[in-house]
Amino acid sequence: MPLDSHSLCPCGSGKEIRFCCSEMLKDFQQLETMLSNGQFSASLAMIEKLEEKHPNNAALMAAKCLIFRETGRFEEFFAAAGQFYGAYPQNVKAIAENTFARTLAGENAEALSSLIDGIEKNEPGKIDGNLLGPLALLVTNLLDTGQIYPAVALAKLLRSFNPKSREAAALLGQIYRSKEIPLIEKEITFDPAAPDDFPFRDKYADAAVRLATGHWKEGKALLEELLSCAGQWPNLYRSLGLVHFWFGDLDKAADAMKKFAASERVPFDDAVDALSAAMMLRRPLSDDAAVIQVVRTVPDPDKAIELLLSSPRVISMPFDPHQFTAGGQPAPSHAFRVIDRPFPEQGSPVTVENTPVTLGTFLFFGRQTDREARIEIQIFEPDKEKMISFLESVLGGNLGPETGSMTLSTLPWLFNRLGPDFQFKAGAAVKPEEVAALYRSYFEEVFAGQWLSHPNDYLGGNPPAELAGQPESARTLAALVQTVAFQTDPQFADGLAAVLRGRLGIPQPEPIVPPEGTDSEVLAFFQNTPIWRWNRADLSHVSAAACGQLLQVISLFEEESTMARLSERILSLPADEKDAQARYLAYRVKIGIVEAAEGPARALELIPEAKNAARQAGISEASLELREAAIHLLLGRAELFQQTITSFAARHRNEPEAMAELQMLLMNLGILNPDGTPRAAGPAGGAEAPAPAPSEPKLWTPDSDLPPSGDGSSKLWTPD
Repeated sequence: MPLDSHSLCPCGSGKEIRFCCSEMLKDFQQLETMLSNGQFSASLAMIEKLEEKHPNNAALMAAKCLIFRETGRFEEFFAAAGQFYGAYPQNVKAIAENTFARTLAGENAEALSSLIDGIEKNEPGKIDGNLLGPLALLVTNLLDTGQIYPAVALAKLLRSFNPKSREAAALLGQIYRSKEIPLIEKEITFDPAAPDDFPFRDKYADAAVRLATGHWKEGKALLEELLSCAGQWPNLYRSLGLVHFWFGDLDKAADAMKKFAASERVPFDDAVDALSAAMMLRRPLSDDAAVIQVVRTVPDPDKAIELLLSSPRVISMPFDPHQFTAGGQPAPSHAFRVIDRPFPEQGSPVTVENTPVTLGTFLFFGRQTDREARIEIQIFEPDKEKMISFLESVLGGNLGPETGSMTLSTLPWLFNRLGPDFQFKAGAAVKPEEVAALYRSYFEEVFAGQWLSHPNDYLGGNPPAELAGQPESARTLAALVQTVAFQTDPQFADGLAAVLRGRLGIPQPEPIVPPEGTDSEVLAFFQNTPIWRWNRADLSHVSAAACGQLLQVISLFEEESTMARLSERILSLPADEKDAQARYLAYRVKIGIVEAAEGPARALELIPEAKNAARQAGISEASLELREAAIHLLLGRAELFQQTITSFAARHRNEPEAMAELQMLLMNLGILNPDGTPRAAGPAGGAEAPAPAPSEPKLWTPDSDLPPSGDGSSKLWTPD
């Protein structure tokens, strides 16, 4: 809407123009028109001229910041934002620009503090629209730098302030679906209310409202005032610890979580969760080991290549030379991977003992005008001597002296051990279940022993095994085990955790038993149970309809083990039309599980059953048909793929969402260009078919094709 005298003044005072900068109304109108048309240079010239008559006018300073930011003139933007904020530290527009500037400069802590100051200028539950942009940018920056707790909290806040924003929903969805972020980091939160018998319950409620609406500094101050009562209710420490996490005060956060966990009033599981939350963010630095690059000369490159290619432990890797030609430097001639042992003989069982893992990689460079032939080795530093010893055994005197060394990065010990890079000989017919059994054996037999004997900073440098069976260490040890499990591939995490707990003498987690009541009572129970514990739930008395609603929620996070248990429970019950929606969801999950574990052909057999459930629930079969087409292509059935796609297009041509899904599938398969035009050469009979995109259509999103639950009365928690 064009500016008039009744519009809020663009200076950010909160007053109408007629009561603020009334003499500049025509200037503001002209400037608004120019900015909306992208006339940034002319706008800047006009601003500079106006500033001669109206120095330090907040509206002009805000417009100048906008121009510099939009045109990428960041040094000038930083200076202008600093000047604006310095002159008007209470002005929300100035705070917004300061937050933008701090975020773009990578100063996340300062940006967060500035943002919260701006939010606290409004009453709880409201936000000045100028803060939404810097809020979204800060979330992205925090995620990129691994500051998960504040990123998640701010992403939820952004969604609550801007519920209709697709960008806000997408950002939160990206966080929820991330496999790199453990579930506890996505969903741990402060207590919404204090117990009825807590004497300062109302004051805590005030703090909770402020924390939930972004008034973090005010909420934190109220919690600190209540700490003297933590003996009566230790959860005060837990809530305060989370706020410290949001602000990046990791030491204070860890201290608060330890005090919470040390209280005898705190249940064992709650204490373990709090300690785990602290451990996830404060990994021991003493565990860090370098990933290094070592350069060695090669006197006779032709002979060296011959020797390397003849070694059963050296694998030549395909690579794109162009990615190594930056700065005009010659590209390497070969890229090699070294494995720690030869491949087993054909037909041998797949075991931890005979399956090789990657020891390191190296690039081979031939002679250059001013340099000898050389190899550049990338290796985890603890494995350097093994790699050099092996290369000496292969190349002998043809491995020259070291001419350079540098650190590429550092990795924690745990990260290196949790990701063994098992290698299989090209063309080997290794079944998915054999690979799963291999990794399970590794985690439960090899890794478990290494971890138990490895010194741990959280235990004062002692290995966990030395504290086994000590009651006073049980909560800390259980938290360490849970932390490891959270970082382990979900299909192996529970088995590994059970082994570690058993060897440490820690009781195994007990099953969580929902009430044998109505669906509403069951769902209320789960709503009050941390979502990362749902995989421990006894589902034997939970109805298919309730399981379906739980499956909708957990599918947002793609938490596979719980999704598998819920879908199994639903499909084990007699089919009932009123549970068709739940059965449809369960089949969607099972198709993905079966495809990964048993192969695409077996998954294809389930699609007719899933389609039947979709029809009964009144849900479009479009996504299932596209999944069917993708599996046909994966199996090399180009003709069936074409038939399925042709039939799909004919039946769904008047359904925009279905046709958009089809276009996305064809783009993912490389058949269409991003603009929707056909590629020059697509899959054809006899040609190798590209694999479908690894992620299937999501099971449920707020704007998916699922109808609401039967009576529309579910009070089950769903992410904000």
